[in-house]
Parts: sequence; C-alpha cells; structure tokens
Amino acid sequence: MSIFIEHTLPCPGCGTPLSYELVQSVNVDRRPDLRDAILDGSFQRHECPSCGTPVRLEPEFIYMDMGRGQYIGVWPASKRAQWPLCASNTREVFDHSFGKHAPDRARQLGATLQVRAVFGWPALIEKLLARQAGIDDRTLEAAKLAVLRTQEESPLPGQLELRMVAEHGGDPVLAWVGPPQDGDGAPPPALRVPRQLISDIEAEPAKWQALREQVGDGDMVDFQRGLLAV
Repeated sequence: MSIFIEHTLPCPGCGTPLSYELVQSVNVDRRPDLRDAILDGSFQRHECPSCGTPVRLEPEFIYMDMGRGQYIGVWPASKRAQWPLCASNTREVFDHSFGKHAPDRARQLGATLQVRAVFGWPALIEKLLARQAGIDDRTLEAAKLAVLRTQEESPLPGQLELRMVAEHGGDPVLAWVGPPQDGDGAPPPALRVPRQLISDIEAEPAKWQALREQVGDGDMVDFQRGLLAV
C-alpha cells in the first residue's frame, strides 16, 4: 500500500506552519495516479496558503511498481555522497520484504522486481521514463557518456544532473537539471539520444560491457554518482 504520515513544517517564505501528508511508500499498482503525479511534477508539491510560496521537501520513500518490475529506494539529493550506504539500506529493506529474508510467496514476487536507489526527484522520474520507453538504465547511462563525448562543452561536475526528461520520436531527450547556479546563466541545451545508439549498445554487449559496469555497480546505476556535489 501507499503510506503517508502527517507532517508540519514552517513555510520558507513567511514561516506559516504547513501541514500535509509526507510520503513513506508508494505502490502505483494500487495508486496509478501517484505515478502520474510524480511524472508531471505535482506529487508532494504544496503552496503556502498565506504567501503562495511553493514547497516541496526532498523525497525519501520506497517506490514500488509490480506491473513494471520496479522497486526503488528514493533518497534526498543531499545524501548523494552517502550513496553506498543508502543503496545498501534499500537492498536491506527489499531483502526483508521481497528478497532472501522474506517468505516464499513474497520472494516469488520479488524475483520480478529490479532494485534501484536514486537521489532526488529528477533521478526518480528518469527511471520511470526509461522503463516506460523500454530502455535498460545501464544502457541509458552508457549512452549518456557516449553522447557527452561528442559535445564540445559540458557543465563541470556540480549541482546540475544530466537526466532523461522526455521521449521524442522514440529518442530519449536529456536535459541538465538542478538549482540555478550564480553566474552560470542558462543551462546547456537539451540533448537528444538517437534510439539507434541505444539499439547498438544492446546489440554489442561485449563492446559496451566495461562502460555498462562502470556506470552501474549494484543497485545504484548512475554515471554521475561520484561526481555530483552534495
């Protein structure tokens, strides 16, 4: 089931106490509307009734979609530097619910699930879009690196993340997302990954094996995991 708890925090704009339901877990098989809300950016987003300031806390919950085979530990972006521990904690919770420590029936269900750990809303949205497009996430990360190598200039490692934000004509569309950086101006334009590149990577696994392993060790599949600032 999807679980929420009552939470109160002051509005960052005016200090008014705001009360809302903070998500602990999401089961989109029972609540498909929550997946839609995550994808359109409205999930867990609130507006202060006093001053209109938009409020959205960093995510920290379990996302599960049995139909699409996804079990995702969603962590705050501020915990990126702790990704080995967070990924381990995600696996531990999974193991007790659907993995090696779970009852037989639960383990049967768990065998159909891919476990992942992500950090921040854009990273979660990317996993949902990639699965929707039928793209393996290790293949996507390898394709990102291949595309970046063709660019004359890219942002230095920092707060900006290169994420899949859409699909156009079958091609993944990547964008640099993150908070505005002082003096940086507008982020670089979006990048379109040819679907043929995705197919080429899948068709020649031996050629791309080293790169796929580089971008995904265990449950944390993200070429940026060691680069993004906290």
